[in-house]
Amino acid sequence: MDNNKEKNEVYEISLKDIFRTFKRGLWLMVSCAIVFGALAFGYSSLFIPKTYMSTVKLYVKTSSMGEGYQALSAFNYASSKVNTYIEMLDTNNFREKLSDNLDNKYTAQELGKMVSFSRSDDEDTEVFSASIKAASPTEAKVIADSLSDVAPGIMSGLDDDTELKIVDNATIPTRPYSPSVAKYTLFAFAGGFILALIFVFVREALDNKIKYNTEVSEIIGIPILSAIPDFNGERILLSLNGAANNTESEDK
Repeated sequence: MDNNKEKNEVYEISLKDIFRTFKRGLWLMVSCAIVFGALAFGYSSLFIPKTYMSTVKLYVKTSSMGEGYQALSAFNYASSKVNTYIEMLDTNNFREKLSDNLDNKYTAQELGKMVSFSRSDDEDTEVFSASIKAASPTEAKVIADSLSDVAPGIMSGLDDDTELKIVDNATIPTRPYSPSVAKYTLFAFAGGFILALIFVFVREALDNKIKYNTEVSEIIGIPILSAIPDFNGERILLSLNGAANNTESEDK
């Protein structure tokens, strides 16, 4: 009796049980993943506003490059001025001038949310970028072109021997910068699958009904020879000695 009681109280999970549970709930996991992925695809495609980005590349040039050590010094000097240029362009004063050049179509505050500056990961360079995000491809291109016109003139007023040049002009973006429909769909697909997986295993852990003959054998401590399927609401389990050990009645 004590032995059987212990077996009832201790529940061991084997890899076979895990695989069996996974297999039983696979259809639910796949279904949830497909539904979540489809919903995310539709929502990100139809309801999230699209943003387009156009980029201008600029660089800081010294007035005289020279040769050898002088050239290296000029390069280092121009490179060190990049952060200063970015800070000066990322100001309300510059955005107001940019707004004037755009016939005040956008306020300085609006342009502050649309225009951003950054330099490459390699800080030993005099090149940096201006990125413009807008609701349409042409809108992003127009603002980027305006920035290319205004920025060099503003920087030419600095009392030093550097000037701002355009390395690469802006182009009209051919695809949205955001949202990433593929990323939204993939995350939702994975999220739906994982949620369904958790649900399946939690449901299995809370279900204390006997579902397999091996469980009966473990609980009663007697190996099962065979099982007669459900006929008229009754199942008969036979032990190795051929005698009927247990009869289960199931209400339909």
